[in-house]
Amino acid sequence: MAIRAFRPADAEAWAAIQNAGLGQPMTAEALLADEARRNPAHFSRRWVFEGTGEVLGVAHLYFFPFDPPGFLHVTLQVQPSARGKGVGSALWATVLEEAQQQGAALAASVDDTDAESLRWATRRGFVQHAHRFASELDLTVFDAAVHAPALANALAQGVTFTDLAGADAATVDRYLNFFADRLTETPDLAGHPRWPLAQVREMLRLDGTPDFPARPDWLILAIAPDGEWLGTSAMIGFASRPFLYNELTAVIPAARGRGLALPLKLQAIARAREEGYALMRTNNLSTNAPMLRVNRQLGFAPQPGRFELHLGELN
Repeated sequence: MAIRAFRPADAEAWAAIQNAGLGQPMTAEALLADEARRNPAHFSRRWVFEGTGEVLGVAHLYFFPFDPPGFLHVTLQVQPSARGKGVGSALWATVLEEAQQQGAALAASVDDTDAESLRWATRRGFVQHAHRFASELDLTVFDAAVHAPALANALAQGVTFTDLAGADAATVDRYLNFFADRLTETPDLAGHPRWPLAQVREMLRLDGTPDFPARPDWLILAIAPDGEWLGTSAMIGFASRPFLYNELTAVIPAARGRGLALPLKLQAIARAREEGYALMRTNNLSTNAPMLRVNRQLGFAPQPGRFELHLGELN
């Protein structure tokens, strides 16, 4: 039995363990695609615990842009039949040693329904920092007509909606700056350093990925009569997943309270339905009451969430 670095040949076993542990569909091909597009400037290490020719557990220590500065994110899963046999503890020791060498604190996410994993993390010193959960909208039954008054309210203010389709380089650069500023105003990233524009560009898949093309038409803007940008809603897609992801919907502070967030999301929903998608997903902190209210009005259904855990002192 030994812990060693991940190899591409381990992708099938890794995906199987992750699917069993997290209940989220992952294929070996999707895992390798994620690895291929990972920014080499961002820290990432994967390990596997191998016993008698079989991968029994996996661990990943990596940069995650929504973690605070100085943190690395850890995921650790063990094959169900191998739990309670020291596999997780051995992988944890490897992760801890690497994190100490990097001088990093640790963040982790645990399903809020997974009491066993939460106890495991708590015993190792992790404490709850935040609660985040997904919400899903069934686009096959969505009735846009119900929300016509909200759209009419925005139009009555002279607000128009457009996207980045065909935008020139200067407009794209302006959008990246606009988006970076909105991120710093979210509950998730309040107090964090402003993201570099290259990181925003990567998040929005503006250069495409090996398995999905760039979609600037999914980067939507609300614009005032005088040309001021008031807000945005941005979506990204995945070849391996049957939904569109609403990465962010945000309005500048001076335009809040004017009912613009919901019409922005309506623009995103319309584009998703035009593409034939049956599902839209987004994520929110449990404390983000204004956006949670908008999502409820639109019919987004909350899904089981995840606790964000932090470990600041590594022993």
